[in-house]
Amino acid sequence: MEVLFAADVAVKEAVPAVVSRHRSAGVLTWGLLQLIEAEVFAEIAATGKHSSGILAMLSAPVTLEYLKVGRAVSFDGHDFVPPMFGAIEQAWRHVN
Repeated sequence: MEVLFAADVAVKEAVPAVVSRHRSAGVLTWGLLQLIEAEVFAEIAATGKHSSGILAMLSAPVTLEYLKVGRAVSFDGHDFVPPMFGAIEQAWRHVN
């Protein structure tokens, strides 16, 4: 469990910088959310400190029915928000 918490901390630390790079897009769409997720995942994986399996636990499972590509992100009506998506959405609202 400790390794999962450490990976979650790494995600929360990496997300704001990645979000800042994409902030000029104006609206957080599902496609942009997935792009940011992939960039955060790649940055953290590149450190070698966290296994891809642990990082995958923080990402959205393929089976979740989220909208894709061009629509604005909304988690309304979803019972579960993957930790990576939640961190990105929160950073999007707070990063200038």
